[in-house]
Amino acid sequence: MTVHLLPGIGGTEDLFRDYDFPFPVRRLGFIPPDSIDAPFESYAQAFARHHQIAPGDTLIGMSLGGMIAAEISKHLPIRKLILISSGTQSHHIHPALRAISPTARFLPFKHLQSLAYPTSLFGPIRAHMLEMFRNSDPRFIAWACLQARTWTGLQHHPDLFQIHGTHDPVFPFDRQIPQIHHPIPNGDHIIALRQRPLINRILIEQLSPS
Repeated sequence: MTVHLLPGIGGTEDLFRDYDFPFPVRRLGFIPPDSIDAPFESYAQAFARHHQIAPGDTLIGMSLGGMIAAEISKHLPIRKLILISSGTQSHHIHPALRAISPTARFLPFKHLQSLAYPTSLFGPIRAHMLEMFRNSDPRFIAWACLQARTWTGLQHHPDLFQIHGTHDPVFPFDRQIPQIHHPIPNGDHIIALRQRPLINRILIEQLSPS
């Protein structure tokens, strides 16, 4: 079994760079979509092929990465699926974000990235986020913003585990209930960065042999 870590939109494989696991993991980066109109399903399948994700592997996805991991699990028998600050349906995303997502087709993401200077003045967490955003593929960001709202969702997975902050503004907590297995009190959307030691420990507990 291989454990694959998928970041969120605007993130890179560096999202989990400070995590420490007692077993091998693969930190995956997003690949460019064929076009901004590429269906969510076809992108997830291309992503799985590119990274050689195999039956029996485990996927851990944060935010948009969790949605892609969930979509992959519909086509490959994934052993365990762990979602962090994510959801199993497109309507789990905040309605306002879904409503404005069509504007992604016209936003100058490459220009916005050029303005994202990671500086210590913002603190280490924000600097880390800006660094990842600056290094992300603008084609992928535009595609993800546009296509996430059309995702058909995941109905069931036999070994699904969700970690979610109770104050997540992107995937509001009350839209996820009753699926959340491990709520993080007062946690926001970036608990994977803000509460790294806690999330790291939960992941190790979930993946270690019982």
